[in-house]
Amino acid sequence: MVRAESSKLVKPLYQGEPPSADLCIPLSVFDKITYNLHVELIYAFRPPTPSNSDIEKGLATALSEYREWAGRLREDARGEPVILLNDAGIRFVEATSDDALGRNVLEPSRFIVAWGLATRGLPMDPLPLHGRGAFFIPRNPPRVEFEHRGVEFTAKNAFDTEEDVPLTTDLARGLDEHVASTVHISVNGRARLRPSVPDEYFGNLVLWACPRAKVGELVKRPLQSIAEVIREGIAKMDDRYFRSLIDFASSKEVKEGLKGTIEAKEAAFSPNFEVNSWVRFPFWDLDFGSGKPFSFMPSFYAVEGIMFLVASPTGDGSIDVYVTLFSHNLDSFKQLCYLLD
Repeated sequence: MVRAESSKLVKPLYQGEPPSADLCIPLSVFDKITYNLHVELIYAFRPPTPSNSDIEKGLATALSEYREWAGRLREDARGEPVILLNDAGIRFVEATSDDALGRNVLEPSRFIVAWGLATRGLPMDPLPLHGRGAFFIPRNPPRVEFEHRGVEFTAKNAFDTEEDVPLTTDLARGLDEHVASTVHISVNGRARLRPSVPDEYFGNLVLWACPRAKVGELVKRPLQSIAEVIREGIAKMDDRYFRSLIDFASSKEVKEGLKGTIEAKEAAFSPNFEVNSWVRFPFWDLDFGSGKPFSFMPSFYAVEGIMFLVASPTGDGSIDVYVTLFSHNLDSFKQLCYLLD
């Protein structure tokens, strides 16, 4: 059991004169089409740990460079979503628990690493890049080379559950061989755009590759063949595709009534599946002053059909895989995992 001891808003702590609190940052196209949700993560450290007051002060210092976290979502005069950098603060909760922790994993971010550096009194390096508009300027004239309607965008009030599905999960679900399923794989656009976008860019830059096949075909194919289909799907998400989406997002069709398909989701993706790669996240870099975390884990994720790939804490190059499934599918999934060559 976890007991909340206190809850407060922590605001940015500036060394000099605070910046303007009425600046609005427009969301980029990639911000608009990604998930609108919070992902809860847990880090665990061995004692002795810094005091909660030191961690709180470090958070306030980190927020001075990552002001978006302390801001609020608003709409501008045109009805477009923006982040108001009003320094309203971020929720900081102190809680206790007597439960034992096992070893799991979670997604760290550059902000979390910066928080640790600030808590230790060290400079935050590298600093985030905030210029959302500078990287995603539509071409003139626009060149929409791919079909984005129904993929990244759909008509308002429409519903689309096209997602991704690995072979083992399909079998564990007991799906009919004629059912078509899609592996929806997150693709980071930073290195795919030309010129590339620096890793320090503070914003969303992810699209989704969507290889698709019938369950019966997946069962009959060797794993190597299935992997090749997935690799081909990811390879198509290149600079041309990302630039095409940027141009399409600025078009009249989008402005007049299309929205991101990723907004329309249920709590279950079956017969499809989603794959998120957290392999490159620097989770070992988080240090509040007492050393690296000994355990990290995602909190409860109330969506069926999602896979997280994470570099193993052992540091030997292996990858840990975390899958969200309904409880009645777990036994079949465990058995099938040991049947894979």
